[in-house]
Amino acid sequence: MGTPLTASVASALFGVLSVWYAGRAVGGRDLPDRISNLLHLLMAGAMTAMPWPWAVPALPQVVVFSVGAFWYVGVALFRPAADAQLGVGHAGHGGAAGLWYHAAMLLAMVWMAVAMVPAAPGDTMAGMTGMTGMAGMAHGAGASLTGWVPWALAASIALGAAFAGAAVVLLVQLIRAAAGAAHRTEVADLAASAGMAAGMSYAFLVLMT
Repeated sequence: MGTPLTASVASALFGVLSVWYAGRAVGGRDLPDRISNLLHLLMAGAMTAMPWPWAVPALPQVVVFSVGAFWYVGVALFRPAADAQLGVGHAGHGGAAGLWYHAAMLLAMVWMAVAMVPAAPGDTMAGMTGMTGMAGMAHGAGASLTGWVPWALAASIALGAAFAGAAVVLLVQLIRAAAGAAHRTEVADLAASAGMAAGMSYAFLVLMT
């Protein structure tokens, strides 16, 4: 995906985020906080490897990130007050909206995993058929769905633009938190969330187009 330079930039960014979320997952306040940070660690880890031939196959990503998305949806529906207790900058996202945002981010990871399954020219559904066949497919093995299907490319561009907007919003919140009396951990969480959004936007707009 992309050139060696653009791939290296993505891996470096998500590699740093992986280290941060690993620490947050270990030192979380409670089980939901650890689960939330663990999901972010898995996302960052998958994105670190994504541009390279040794990326994680699509099927495990689809399963894990779909389950994670449903977990966030469940918390948003049945325990919305838990939003401020989940760390990873959620409190800065505006209440339960943060939970829905991260559910959407995990679903975007699912889309990325599916869209990057190698597709054959002229077969617009090659990357979508046979979920069992995804298990043996690694990203980077050939032309992807986004390279052959116009609507798939448009969807990735739209997601990239949406994450760029989220990164700007989070950056503004980060600046306000850093200038105020926010705890250093909260500021760092917001910085990590802003970096995650920016990295997702970069992946969709630069690596997948």
